[in-house]
Amino acid sequence: MSELEKEDFCKFLSLESIKRERILNAAMTEFLYGFKKASTDNIVREAGISKGLLFHYFGTKERLYNFLIDYAVDIVKHEYLDMINIGQPDVLDSIWQSSLLKKDLSIRFPHIFDFLTNAYVEAKNEGASNINLDRFTKMSASVIANIYACADTSLFKEDIDPKVAMNIIGWAVSGYAHEKVLEAGENPGANARENYDKYLDEVQDLLGVLRQIFYKPKEVAK
Repeated sequence: MSELEKEDFCKFLSLESIKRERILNAAMTEFLYGFKKASTDNIVREAGISKGLLFHYFGTKERLYNFLIDYAVDIVKHEYLDMINIGQPDVLDSIWQSSLLKKDLSIRFPHIFDFLTNAYVEAKNEGASNINLDRFTKMSASVIANIYACADTSLFKEDIDPKVAMNIIGWAVSGYAHEKVLEAGENPGANARENYDKYLDEVQDLLGVLRQIFYKPKEVAK
């Protein structure tokens, strides 16, 4: 990155947080449709700024896209992944905590997780590679692996293989999350707070069912 590019990005990052996040959210929403299909006209209209100002900060659509990936990965790392308590013995409690953290971040950036997931899939489909996208997927996988590694397997029923149970739990939760991503993609302008309140209610119900299926009753759990 040239010194001029760094200077332009610094100017953008120095904007008032409300305006900065409005631009970022407008861009993330538009790039959900893929880099090639995304329109800077739609971004500036949604963000309430001129196209000249957008290009003043980013120069090109590609630089905006790459900046957005880097910014989103850093935010997810520091405000989501790094804050998950991976040492909890109850894997379902860890999943619940991660859901709460995800809600807090998604209130500010409703499509940040969808954007990163779609950007990663798009890059792989085109045979491209992005260091930060690869870092994001590795960090996410590492957090999940550590959560499972710290899980207290004595909480599971004696006739259940804990590894199999945790795999099923992972599939159930990720499958549900994927379904919500698809729904969000169909309605990118939906209210994030309202959606996530509903999402948390449904996740809590799902975790309750999984607890009944796989866990010992509390009075006999070690």
